[in-house]
Amino acid sequence: MTIEPTREILRAYKDLDLSTVNEAATRLKVIDRILREILGWLYEDISPEEHVTEDGATTYADYILKTANAAIVVEAKKAGAAFVMQAGSRRVKLTNSFLQSELGNAIVQARDYARKFSIDFAVATNGSIWAIFPAQRHDQIKFNDSTALVFWSLEDVLNESYQEFFDLLSRDSVISGSLENALLGRAQNQIENRKLGSYFSTNARPNLTNPIFPIIENEVMTAFSDSVVDLDDDSFERCYVSTTETMKFDHKIRMHVTRRESVVSGALLRPMKNSDADALFGKVQASALSSKSLAILLLGTVGAGKTTFLHYMRKIRLKEVFTQDSSRPYPHWLQLDFLLNSPEISATDFIYRSLREYINQDPFLSDFEKCIKHAYSDEIRALRTGPLASLANFEDKLNERIADLIFGEYQEIYPYVDRILRHATKNVPFFLAIDNVDQVEDEDVQSKLFTEALTIARRLSLNLILCLRQATFAKHRNSPSIDAFDFEVVQIDPPKISSVLSKRFSLVRHLASGKKGDFVAENGARVIVDDASQIVDLLQGSVLGTEIGTRIEVLATEDVRLALRMTREFLERGYTNPGRAIEYHNKTGKYVLPRHEAFRAIILGTRTVYTEDFSPIGNPFDSRTSVNQAQLLRLFVLSAIVAYATESGFRFIDGSTISENLRKIGFGEGYTSRILADLCKHRFLFTANHGEPTIASSFVPSRLGGYIVRDLLANFTFVENMMFDTYVADHKVWQELRELSHKVEAERDIVKRLTYRVERVQLFYKYMHECLTPLVVESQKRGLPAQWCTDVMAERETDFRKELSRALASAKHNYGPDGSHTSAASQNIGDEQDEDLSMI
Repeated sequence: MTIEPTREILRAYKDLDLSTVNEAATRLKVIDRILREILGWLYEDISPEEHVTEDGATTYADYILKTANAAIVVEAKKAGAAFVMQAGSRRVKLTNSFLQSELGNAIVQARDYARKFSIDFAVATNGSIWAIFPAQRHDQIKFNDSTALVFWSLEDVLNESYQEFFDLLSRDSVISGSLENALLGRAQNQIENRKLGSYFSTNARPNLTNPIFPIIENEVMTAFSDSVVDLDDDSFERCYVSTTETMKFDHKIRMHVTRRESVVSGALLRPMKNSDADALFGKVQASALSSKSLAILLLGTVGAGKTTFLHYMRKIRLKEVFTQDSSRPYPHWLQLDFLLNSPEISATDFIYRSLREYINQDPFLSDFEKCIKHAYSDEIRALRTGPLASLANFEDKLNERIADLIFGEYQEIYPYVDRILRHATKNVPFFLAIDNVDQVEDEDVQSKLFTEALTIARRLSLNLILCLRQATFAKHRNSPSIDAFDFEVVQIDPPKISSVLSKRFSLVRHLASGKKGDFVAENGARVIVDDASQIVDLLQGSVLGTEIGTRIEVLATEDVRLALRMTREFLERGYTNPGRAIEYHNKTGKYVLPRHEAFRAIILGTRTVYTEDFSPIGNPFDSRTSVNQAQLLRLFVLSAIVAYATESGFRFIDGSTISENLRKIGFGEGYTSRILADLCKHRFLFTANHGEPTIASSFVPSRLGGYIVRDLLANFTFVENMMFDTYVADHKVWQELRELSHKVEAERDIVKRLTYRVERVQLFYKYMHECLTPLVVESQKRGLPAQWCTDVMAERETDFRKELSRALASAKHNYGPDGSHTSAASQNIGDEQDEDLSMI
């Protein structure tokens, strides 16, 4: 609270001659100063004397306080007589009897002004008494059942209840939702179910699985599995990729592809480079042969291939080092995948049970004569010379007691494993590779697992290979458990997605070669396939080096697992007319499956309608704040950051910079934090240091984020699918979209149906543009940097209209004016390559 301005304002009010004072004087000496000096509203926020026209007469709303996120009408009356009434409680119900008072009349006048401007909140004040209330509501509560918060004197406002008044009406409070919470009981104003996907499906998808997929299903599931570690060594080596992604600038979207900072300082090995790979394998081999202690920290982003690299190192490059030989001790390797552990089992139990299972299966460690009796030699000697000395002449009984001891510890697990491994590691190294600790969602459980695993490795003198996401390491880098090991840091850079897909297709072709099959084509004919590898050739040619392949690469954001999943879903569902496709491919070898069908399959997966929660692609048109004004914040923030990344020399943008610019247009830190977290969750942005996204973080856009802004906003398939999971607040637009959706579902003529779909998506695009416009206008009005002032939907609109025109032209070409598929062009298989966008 600033004492001097409050005293000056109180003094100025007292000096007013209430018998002669007018509204202008009250505003100048009291209300203006309270709004600006006490409540922190900016000059750019305040619009004095806005015109209100009704029944041909023009009046004025005294003030409108407006940001991109909030608006308030302030009706100013002269100080004194007009509001003379007995002070009441803070919360006053807006009953008809109360509204008959002078204050009530001012409230009604302010309410009517607010409604004319479609503004939800209003204030009526004479400089001393301040009444704050909801002018219009979007729920079922009537105005007369609403309440106002009334501060009954300027002394109350500036002294006795200053903090309450400030927390309610200050700029910082209002842009963070104070009025909604205090007067409505909630910050959200999107309370109805207004998403098309709740009532309609995206498009007819009668066959979720394509008829040719079962012929190669087993081979695809094997080769495109998230993990190929169970493959035989030859197939595994066929799949391994050591080529990393090197793109630094994407020319299509004109954006720099920024590499994030390393989470470790100092030297590290990057084994995707041949020289570093040789150095790493040499260190492991030297440790295996000399029993020299070694601890490796294997870092990588989500889906970068950390697990695959571990298996490659063990099964291919160092296979001979870990060859089992029952005649002598040899190095050991056990890889523990914590995804296989039940939540009910502690990390310690899981590790010890796994170690005992490994011992039981290992020919040397499980052998009593070669290993176990030597591990228990001290205990056996102590028993023979001590408690069991009286049984020296009874060897059978003596051995039975010794066996009881060993078996008892075996059942307890911990002591048995401790003795066996402590003995084994005196002579040979034991490598314990710990994987997927950080895929446990609960952070407290994750931290406990992490600590227990490291403690056991240290206690048993195991050579530790700890496999972690970079974000997880960033959280734990200063923990005592990490400090206990002198780690050799290894970073796994993501492999090039196109190279991964190429090798997986080659494996499918190898596995399917010579396999026969048949399927029923779209015309009902049974098609015989003499060699299933022909199907693989068709599918591979439609992905590698095509727009489909680029889309998968961009959407995956260097996550190999996600790229494999999307490709599997495309192979299973992403194409129609396979009979004609195979026939044309066999004749020409040039057929490429329609890209829109692949894209739709990737967006939808196994579902018939797009839902963000079940798709690899987030929705830039709905920020999911349930607040109308904030609905396009995701797209607004993303487009600004992509604009920054267009500039040469871009490294990252600070969260504080983002927060500052959003605050200027009227969004508090709560909104900023939520939006940044969501943009990172959906892989539109990344934090530069791999940490959790906060306002203190720095951010870089992903290629996916760039493609959303610079490419996909003009894509029919993308926009139409996003539409089904986007809230539509405007009642008129909502009704029109519903009516068009009914027409789409009822229409059987292909061309007419597409015409309705085009009309519907144009209406949706126009409405989204209208929702984005206030954010851009407020940015321009307040002089924000140019990156925040660009209207990306206006920039993409021309391309979007061309895309829609092309879709309609394609439908008419392929199906004729009447949509009957009888045109001459449609009879020629080659015209399939004139992409049938009507089936988007």
